[in-house]
Parts: sequence; structure tokens; C-alpha cells
Amino acid sequence: MKTTFLMLLLLCSAFTVQAQTPATKSENLRVYLDCQAFCDKDYIKREISFVDYVNDRFQSTVYVLVTAQETGSGGREYKLQFEGQGKFEGMRDTRTYIRQATATDDENRKEAVEKLKLGLLPYLLKTDKANELVIGFKEGDAAAEIATNPDEDPWNFWVFNLRTRGYFNGDKNYSSSNLSGGITAGRVTDKLKTNFSLDASKNKNRFGEGDEEFTYTNERYSFNNMTVWSLGNHLSAGGYLGASKSDYNNYELDLSVMPAVEYNFFPYSESNNKYVGLMYKVGPRYFNYKEETIYSQTSELRFQESLSLDVSLNQKWGQISGSTSYSHYFHDFSKKRLSFSGFGDVRLVKGLSFNVGGYYAIQHDQLNIVKGEVSGEDLLTRRRQLNSNYDFYVNFGIRYRFGSLFNNVVNPRFEGGGGSFFFF
Repeated sequence: MKTTFLMLLLLCSAFTVQAQTPATKSENLRVYLDCQAFCDKDYIKREISFVDYVNDRFQSTVYVLVTAQETGSGGREYKLQFEGQGKFEGMRDTRTYIRQATATDDENRKEAVEKLKLGLLPYLLKTDKANELVIGFKEGDAAAEIATNPDEDPWNFWVFNLRTRGYFNGDKNYSSSNLSGGITAGRVTDKLKTNFSLDASKNKNRFGEGDEEFTYTNERYSFNNMTVWSLGNHLSAGGYLGASKSDYNNYELDLSVMPAVEYNFFPYSESNNKYVGLMYKVGPRYFNYKEETIYSQTSELRFQESLSLDVSLNQKWGQISGSTSYSHYFHDFSKKRLSFSGFGDVRLVKGLSFNVGGYYAIQHDQLNIVKGEVSGEDLLTRRRQLNSNYDFYVNFGIRYRFGSLFNNVVNPRFEGGGGSFFFF
């Protein structure tokens, strides 16, 4: 009897301690950090320890959505959007900063912490924590100001990138190697955006050995240019220029010139959170094939047009993006393609989120398919493009999180141990 009484007393004490803990926690801001872009959450928790980070946005008093877009110099523009919930309902603020293309991850996370502190300040001022605030100023970095001033840019907004990559693997029965490289150049201003790319790749594969050995090599070379002019807050016009040589696609030369126009139903300044764009492209394509096609052509000039609708929404309930496109050739309207693609990551209820992505295309526009029988090697290795009237892929996932509401503790132990250990 005494033992039972002691156990009940201990349980009551434990529940009393747990009941008191949230009361202490409620004095702090409850922050839900929703990073759709790069975030070092452990670093943020160490540097901003005067708030409570919660795992459920419905339990937060301040919701922070972090998104990013690429800048013309190859950097990223980060937007931190603060929205009050509960007693802070109606309080909103937005902080932005630019990560330069040459900045390190450490420099980026330090800048993010400074912007987070500034964004949280209005909410802190409405709590008892305001009595503990210490305000100070630091000297500005004159060199950084000059570097970000367009008038002081010796490159006139042009940015160049060189890259190369190699990949090798294999065993007794199989080997594969891939070498690729390229160069890109781009210039982005408020009125004009243009970029050029030149790419080359070579892939070699071996199956089997000795008399049973089968090998093939695929090479691909391409040049692309996209240029677009701003015609206002909703309208843009420009075009695409492309040229390529591809063993897989049976192209000795694929040359296209596609003028284009795009209408964004929302202002471009809001594209971090919402974008709905309608694009129309039309123009000629010239094909010079490596081998005769199923339509008995070795070369041809065709005109093509396409209409596409792209949607992207980035909100506190999650993110959704998708695209649908229709295209056809003018010489034969039955040579057409209709495609759909999309991705969504949506929080359904507290702790439960669902994500799905996929692509599906109905395609009757494969003018480039090689004439003749399809060999077993072609089917197994997919060394060249084969005739198919559809193409698709699907992926999905469900995530449910429950347990402790607060997650302020940072413990990095054993996170660097990526190897495998075996004990006998």
C-alpha cells in the first residue's frame, strides 16, 4: 500500500513539473521557421536563443517563411516574411537581403540571423522580453556597399561560369564513364535579361566482356540563348535560340529560333510567393538527322508553336508548382505534344503533410526516331531514343510529426560520422 502511494505521488510530481514547463515557455515568442530556401536551423537556434522554436506552425505566435530567387549575378535574393498569429494577429513584415554569388554559407547564415533578429524585434517589443533588450549599432562595411553598387560594376552586370565534371564506375561485367563541361554567360538588369550556354558531354558504356562484350558511346553538344525584355509589371517579350548535336536523339544538327511572349497574371515583384505565367512561342526548326527517320527524312525544316501555363505558389500552408504545355508542327497538326507536370508539398492538418510530384506527356511529335527494327541492345541500354506515344513519372510521400512541441536544443554529436561500422 505504501509502495502504491509513493508511486502515485511521484507520478503526480512529474505531471506537475511538465504542466509548469509550458507556462515558462509561453513567456517567449513561439517561432515556426518555414525554410523553402537554404537555412542552417542549428546555427539559427544557437544565435537566436531568446525565442522558442516550435514544430507546428499552428502553435506558433510568429510564422516566418523564407524563400529565395536567383539574381542576375548568380547570387540569391532571400525574402523573410514574418506573420503574427494569436495575440500578434495582423502584424506582418518582410525583410530581404542579397547573397552574392561568391559568398560562403557562413556569410549567408550570419546575414540571415541579422535579418531574423530585425524581423522579430516588433513582436519582442510587445512582450516582457522588451525590458531585457540591449540596442547597439555597428559600423557599415564601405567595401561591401561599393561592391553592390551597379555604377561601380566593372563587368557591366555580366557573369560567367566555367564547369567540368567526370564520372567513372564499373566492374568485370559493366563499366560506364561520363565527361562533361560547359560555359555560361549571362547579364540581368531590370529591363533586359540574357544568357548563353555552351555544353558538351561524352558517355561511354560497356556491357559484358570478351566475345559477349557490347559497347556504345553517346556524345552531345549544345548551344542555347534566351533573351527577354521587360514590357511592364506583367508582360515580357523575347525569344530562344538553340543548336545541338545528339547521338541519342539522332540529331546531326537541331537548330531552332523561337520568338516568345509571356504574360504574368501577378506583378513580377510578387513572384517569390505567387506566379501564374502564360507563354506563347512560335518559330522554325531545322533538323539534319544522323540516320534516316521513320518518316524517310534525312533533313527537314518545320515550323512549330507552343502555349504553356506555369503556376507557382509559395505560402505558409506549403508550396505548389505546376506546368501544362501544348505544342504542334504546322505541316502536320497530328504531330503534337501535350504535357503536364507538377509538385506540391501541403500541410493538411497539425503535424501531417503530403507531397506529390510527377510528369505526364502525350507525345506524337517524335520526328527524329531512327528507321528500322529496334534491337535488343537498344531496348536494354536505351542508347538512343525510341518511339513512344507517352512518357511519365510519379513520386509521393506522407510525413507525420508528433511529440514535443518545442525544439530549442541543438546537439550535433555523431553527425559527422558518415562511415559504416561492422562488429564481429
